[in-house]
Amino acid sequence: MAEIINLRRVRKRVAREKDAALAEENRILHGRTRAERLKTELERGIRARELDGAKLEDAAFAVPAGANNEGSMKNDGDDRNDP
Repeated sequence: MAEIINLRRVRKRVAREKDAALAEENRILHGRTRAERLKTELERGIRARELDGAKLEDAAFAVPAGANNEGSMKNDGDDRNDP
């Protein structure tokens, strides 16, 4: 005589196996250890400090309020679009 199978248990087992496979894929794709995350965060901090240290002062390169580049542009005589 054949063995009786409880379909509810089979469905649950298949669902658990499917979830386990998906979790394994996610661990491979997205998983990092705590040490790896901390190392990355430290490296980002170091790079941010180096970048801030190399930053030039904004006031040294500020353009005066009335200055613009229109005076240096060649005028081709077409003033139809000028206000």
